[in-house]
Amino acid sequence: MDKIKELWSNSTARKIIILFIGIVILLIISLFFQQNRMEQQMQLKVQFIEQKNMLRDELDDLIDDHDDLLDEYGDLNEQLYEKDSVIQDQIAEIRNLIRTKSDLDEARKKIAALKDISKRYLANIDSLLVLNGVLVLEKDSVVKVNKDINWKNYKLNKKNKKLEEKVSKGAILEVFDAKIETIRYRSTGREFATRYAKKVQKIRTCFSVSANQISDSEIKTIYLQVIDGSGELVLGTNILTTNVADSTYSCTSSAEFEYKNIEMTHCFEWERVQVLSAGAYHVNLIIEGSIAAHLDFKLR
Repeated sequence: MDKIKELWSNSTARKIIILFIGIVILLIISLFFQQNRMEQQMQLKVQFIEQKNMLRDELDDLIDDHDDLLDEYGDLNEQLYEKDSVIQDQIAEIRNLIRTKSDLDEARKKIAALKDISKRYLANIDSLLVLNGVLVLEKDSVVKVNKDINWKNYKLNKKNKKLEEKVSKGAILEVFDAKIETIRYRSTGREFATRYAKKVQKIRTCFSVSANQISDSEIKTIYLQVIDGSGELVLGTNILTTNVADSTYSCTSSAEFEYKNIEMTHCFEWERVQVLSAGAYHVNLIIEGSIAAHLDFKLR
């Protein structure tokens, strides 16, 4: 204690102590501000990434809308192809701004300009549709054909339901509300339903199974058959087979689910191996030696 008093009484020592304390305080303040600066930089970085992903999604939406228009009306006039070339150039430039240069402000401006170009593109299509009566008639005929097909499918579904009602209430599982969804992945990893064959990356199948107290409570296997418009089976990674009555059926994929004698819903996914072709597809779901459901879908 006396030594401290002695040091404090010495003016030079006192100055050194005060200087040391001041340096320590400055270091503490500097560390505090540095930590705040790092936190702010981290928040800005997260916001930048979120804005980048939002711009990517917005650009993907524009591309999908444009693909729909081009697929449906792209053969109307050479002017549309010229405008499509401009749109494709803009898309490539925006992608470059987002992916490599990370210039989001410029990308945002160009997306706004691209929306304006797309509106004019749509206006050109509308004017061509008004002038081109042949296309209108063809469209009407296609709508009529689709209505006829839907009506035939409706009658076929009613017929199938009547046949299913005649099946004995034994151990056979009844599958209903089966649905098919064709899916692609966006650049952000988000799933997105698509009707374009070249973009389909996986097929999701969902179905419901009725309650059946006679059937065994166990792990059940359901087989998926995907058949293209030419009647050929779409192959998966492995060649699968199952028996239906006295015949052997080759299948695209299979999945297992735990059945507990109660009504339940199950979904499974199949990732395509080869790029799918445009056209109509027929799907069969086979369970316990019986074709339990028929589905159809089309890809452009």
